[in-house]
Amino acid sequence: MNDGNLAVMNDGNPVVVTDVTKKFGSANAVRSVSWAPRRGEVTALVGLNGAGKSTLMRIMTGLIKPMGGAVTVPAEQGRRSLSAMIEAPALFTGLTVRHNLRIHRILTGAHPDDVQSVATLTRIDQVMSRRVRALSQGYRQRVAIAVALLGSPAVLLLDEPTNALDPEATAHLRVMVRRIADRGTAVIVSTHMLRELEGVADTLTVMHEGQVLYDGPFASFVGPPSLRVRAQDAEAMARLTARLQDEGIAARQATDGVRVPADGRHPDRAAQRVFTTAVDAGIELVELGHITPTLEEAFHAAISGARS
Repeated sequence: MNDGNLAVMNDGNPVVVTDVTKKFGSANAVRSVSWAPRRGEVTALVGLNGAGKSTLMRIMTGLIKPMGGAVTVPAEQGRRSLSAMIEAPALFTGLTVRHNLRIHRILTGAHPDDVQSVATLTRIDQVMSRRVRALSQGYRQRVAIAVALLGSPAVLLLDEPTNALDPEATAHLRVMVRRIADRGTAVIVSTHMLRELEGVADTLTVMHEGQVLYDGPFASFVGPPSLRVRAQDAEAMARLTARLQDEGIAARQATDGVRVPADGRHPDRAAQRVFTTAVDAGIELVELGHITPTLEEAFHAAISGARS
């Protein structure tokens, strides 16, 4: 794992990416990324296809050497520093699940007790005697993650783990990554499906064109609720926006009406001010309601802002 680009230390975050850059020809796949996922948290690494997510994960595992910067993976007593499941699971399909785990246990130097431990954690106990090629895609993913968990890695990287999974298998994966993180592992899940880890992940990291646009809590990225106000026509909404701004209310026109920030502690206070202002201005409202922004809306707003 340590090849000059992966330094080893004894404390700090379980993995630290510092000013990492990678080009393929003239294309900037990763551009000066600094990033430090946190121990015991699920981090959703999201972005459009081609945003640089997979390249960054390959650099973190040492599969690709960066052109600049470094990845620091501190050593931890009694556990692997970093493990990953990238692209197709590295499984021996003609062998049983148990034999796969035993082989990888020897290759990783994990303790013999780890075989049963990871089987229980990933809930594959009932298929241990079955050959991998006879398993469903969902179970194959569970087995691959069980292999990656041998040696109790401090960091687990999962690149697009829900590809080709049905809804039931995806739901199980969500529960499983949460359980893994609760045991002290930093779990990083790369995905382009924005909703896959909403409600499960602690942290959201958004990549776009090789850069990190956001790294922090889900709630902070999505933002607070707002009011959506609509009048009878565009002219009336323009007048309402101007009148609200004159009253010191941060109103703005959007494609679906006029948006006004809502007071999280007093949600009806802003609505009352908007309604009173509209009445005083003689503007008839056809809609006045609270809107909670979606993850997709916040994501596309961030991408649009980065492009402008």
